[in-house]
Amino acid sequence: MIVPLELPTRSNPARYTQGGTARLVNCFMEQIGREGKTQTAIYAVDGLQGFAATPDANGPIRSMLPVGTYLYYVAGTSLYRVTESGVVSHLGAMSISATAPVYMARNRRATPDVAIVCDGLMYYYRTSLSQVTDVDLLAPTSLSVVDGMFVIGTANNTWQVGEIDDASAWDGLSFERADANPDAVVVVSARQNEAVIFGEQSCEFWQDAGMADGSGFARSGVMDLGCVAMGSVAPVDQTLAWVASDRTVRLLAGYQGTRISSHAVERDIEDLTDRTTIRATSWVKDGHTFYSITSANWTWVYDTVTSEWHNRVSYGQSNWRVSEVVAFAGTLIAGDASNGNLYEMSANYMDEAGAPLVSSVTFSPTTAFPHRLTFHRLWFDVEVGVGTGQGAGEDVDPHLMLEWSDDGGATFKAQRRMPLGGQGKRLTRVQTARLGQCRPQGRVFRLSCSARVARAIYQAQAEIERDAA
Repeated sequence: MIVPLELPTRSNPARYTQGGTARLVNCFMEQIGREGKTQTAIYAVDGLQGFAATPDANGPIRSMLPVGTYLYYVAGTSLYRVTESGVVSHLGAMSISATAPVYMARNRRATPDVAIVCDGLMYYYRTSLSQVTDVDLLAPTSLSVVDGMFVIGTANNTWQVGEIDDASAWDGLSFERADANPDAVVVVSARQNEAVIFGEQSCEFWQDAGMADGSGFARSGVMDLGCVAMGSVAPVDQTLAWVASDRTVRLLAGYQGTRISSHAVERDIEDLTDRTTIRATSWVKDGHTFYSITSANWTWVYDTVTSEWHNRVSYGQSNWRVSEVVAFAGTLIAGDASNGNLYEMSANYMDEAGAPLVSSVTFSPTTAFPHRLTFHRLWFDVEVGVGTGQGAGEDVDPHLMLEWSDDGGATFKAQRRMPLGGQGKRLTRVQTARLGQCRPQGRVFRLSCSARVARAIYQAQAEIERDAA
């Protein structure tokens, strides 16, 4: 009989491999709708192409901030800016930590102050790079901006507000204590006109009330849920997402945190020995708002349109090579987490700055427990005729790779190559036959492609015979 093989919609491995190992790696599901051949499809993620290389960078891209026709960024321990055409200027070195999180923000001045905070120090660039030396400035560990005023967090339960549109001026009385709960401030952020003060076990919300005393802010809400990683907070759909103190990923809704993580994501967070190292970034592309979290062991990406997670993995790594993504010059710019390179990120690029971008789809187990199954033939409805016409042989004559596992996804057998068709060969059939028998535990199929071509999977069918138990 011929039966459909259901395409996975997300990465969602079970607690143990024999329960399922479904994953979308470097690809994601998108709704087509009832007008399409299928209602959903799986597409490859955007690739990377070199935008600018930072000369003499002494470390990775740590933070980026678009300001008009310039993109300001910190690489290693120096501040740089790059033009829309990719011309880089070195603006100065800073005496900051080489490993602590870096935060950048701007105010509303005609010539904006670009402020940088890292591990107790604050710098700003107006016409030149200067360190903030005001004795009233507390030791800042994070930075945001509300109503033109810079807001900093410190290593205790205190946060401070600067003067309006002036990074250099601080009032020793313009501070508040986040003392609704006895925990330290982890990071400060902003949601529209609110300062959001994430603590270790709680979160406080403060609004600019224009009061004459103190910071001028008034507390508007408290949430009994904190933040486990200061680098995990990122803006998403006019609100904030973060890795919470209960090891879930949350999306701020009003004064509550809505859980958006799956059990698989939560297990990976729980397994980390140092959760404080998780870093996040977010971006918008083709109507999708993506929020990614990265550790040394993995990268998970959440799509707010589908409410599903997928994985990104760079070639030769266990996670994604990108530290941050920002919108600049009409495109998306990604910073490298291991060097000073900037990349343009687009669906037009089929690799990661010359390194293969391997997309893979691991299906849910096909099983008829307690029966064995014999697989006579598989068909895959994918984008065909996508060969490049020139270039590397694997791109001129691209192939889709098929593997399968009969032990619950623990090990996979050698790959079979199925042609995707050279340029314009749009009637190519992607199929394979005589795939043998599996035991009652079932079979897990995995498709992958590394060719620098357009990739899309629409549906799959299998001719299967159910055998004796």
